[in-house]
Amino acid sequence: MKFIKTFLLGLCISLLACQSAKKTDENKKDSLISATSASTQAVDKRFLIVAGHSIGEISLGEDMEQVSKKLGRPDVSDAAMGKAWGIWYSSDSTAKRRAEIAVYSAYRDTSMRVKDVKQIRVTSYQFKTQDGLATGTPLEDTKLKLPDIEKISSYLNEEKDTVIVYDAKKEGIGFEFLKGKSISVTVHPVNTALNLTYLTLHPEWKIVE
Repeated sequence: MKFIKTFLLGLCISLLACQSAKKTDENKKDSLISATSASTQAVDKRFLIVAGHSIGEISLGEDMEQVSKKLGRPDVSDAAMGKAWGIWYSSDSTAKRRAEIAVYSAYRDTSMRVKDVKQIRVTSYQFKTQDGLATGTPLEDTKLKLPDIEKISSYLNEEKDTVIVYDAKKEGIGFEFLKGKSISVTVHPVNTALNLTYLTLHPEWKIVE
């Protein structure tokens, strides 16, 4: 009789342990599913960066008249020889932190009738690629997601800090890095190197490489 009680007690303990282990495994699976879902959550199209194609609602090749309708008149512009930069600052920009979207345009063809978008550059952290690349992303993380990215030039900004420009030519996306973290993202046509327009965009910057 004593043996039977001991056996039944052991059997109950084993069943409880199995149920507990099963619940733990289920919780782990649920956590994994939740984490995976969070990492693949779709980015709002208004802030989505698509390499070689678009940033937010502005696309490469888009007529600048349409861009003006969407963004209004630029806060800063610089034009010469049929090429131009237009810069729009966000409403929460300050003297120390300017969240901006800049559009580089030029004539579409030799008819010189239509100017279209050649490059789009943003500094706001709100804009990001589907896999999470954005301003503030460390250089090493960017290299992991874009193995073909290459350093193309370096500049001294107005504060004498070194800004390093990297470009993923095949993908159509470039970055500026300051102290190991990106401070801007630029989208340009695929297989077309990020041209050196930074001296126009930032005439106060000095190229060092």
